[in-house]
Amino acid sequence: MISAIASQGATRVGARQVKYRAVMPRGRPDIANTSVRIFLHEMGVAYDEERGKEPYKKPKHFQQVQDFFGNPCCYCGVEFSTTEAPVEDHLIPTNKTDLGLHAWGNIVPACRECNAKKQGGDWRDFIIERAGVDAAERHARMREFISAQGYAPKQDIGEIAGELYDEVGDIAMTLIRAKIKRVREKL
Repeated sequence: MISAIASQGATRVGARQVKYRAVMPRGRPDIANTSVRIFLHEMGVAYDEERGKEPYKKPKHFQQVQDFFGNPCCYCGVEFSTTEAPVEDHLIPTNKTDLGLHAWGNIVPACRECNAKKQGGDWRDFIIERAGVDAAERHARMREFISAQGYAPKQDIGEIAGELYDEVGDIAMTLIRAKIKRVREKL
């Protein structure tokens, strides 16, 4: 799924061209969920800074994450290549329920198939499903990665994220209704 801020058009992936269509927020929940994801991204920046780390940025840091895992998908073990490029996946999803941060230790290299299939599921269960007999080894590597990065957020942001979700949704709908009222008055 492409984010609400993605532009329409096409992109080159390996040797093939892939067309993307922008996903337009359709209502209060979409707007509020987007605000929570932005909040978790920004909290990830603050969390990295509090730990004395440079905030994680894909173009600059994803290669370091890939190097930790070698060249395979951290879930299924498929080797990355020019036709199978790695994508970022959040071990703990960045959503209102799971509250994962976009920070060092929560971002891992995955193949597109695993990234699409995980869909917010628990990474431990997903490794069992995807890795089969290699699951124990992959679990150990993942725990080593999390430990090496020191990813263990202690702040309780669930209540704050819930409040943000409600407040942004209410504000957005109030603005939308005000704009509609103003346009109707001119009709």
